[in-house]
Amino acid sequence: MKIRYVAWIGLLAGSVFFSQAFLAMEAAAQANEEQAAYKIGDTVAPFTLKDAEGKEHDLGAVLGKKVVVLDFWSSKCPVSIAYEERLKAVQAKYADKDVVVFAIDSNAPNSVEEIATYAKKNKLNYPVLKDHGNKIADRFGAKVTPEVFVICKGKIIQYHGAVDDSQNAANIKNTYLADALDAVLAGNEVDVKESKAFGCTIKRVN
Repeated sequence: MKIRYVAWIGLLAGSVFFSQAFLAMEAAAQANEEQAAYKIGDTVAPFTLKDAEGKEHDLGAVLGKKVVVLDFWSSKCPVSIAYEERLKAVQAKYADKDVVVFAIDSNAPNSVEEIATYAKKNKLNYPVLKDHGNKIADRFGAKVTPEVFVICKGKIIQYHGAVDDSQNAANIKNTYLADALDAVLAGNEVDVKESKAFGCTIKRVN
């Protein structure tokens, strides 16, 4: 009787152990799935961020209605700064074609006050959103500034990478962002869906 009791206890303990192990594995798999960065062709889920002035921007209300350009950005990165005039030109050129540009600052050291002062001083014609905890940068897999994403009205990522192929405007040969926007607006497939973004590493939270 005692042997049976011990065997039963052992069987019960084993069942509990394997159940817990299975649940842990399932939770880990779910966490990995949730943390997986978007890829070309993925549908973007709605998200909300506040701009430098404290105004809340619901991207869920924009996605599906406009073509969205997300520019991961930093006021302390010389490469990102060098591209601001080009992004301002994109916003001005395509604004009447249902295209909207959002800059996103995911750098932990950059304060909202610094961003607001910089955006006003440099007359940025698009909102600069603060990504506290770099959660949106993680979701998109953004690593550097500038790094851009083009999301069509179907909420699908159509392009990811650099704005163009040279920080020096005189040496540009490939206008990746403009080409992607033109293709999306014309209802055509984007020829170059990805390019290598170059710039300053996003300073993430520890």
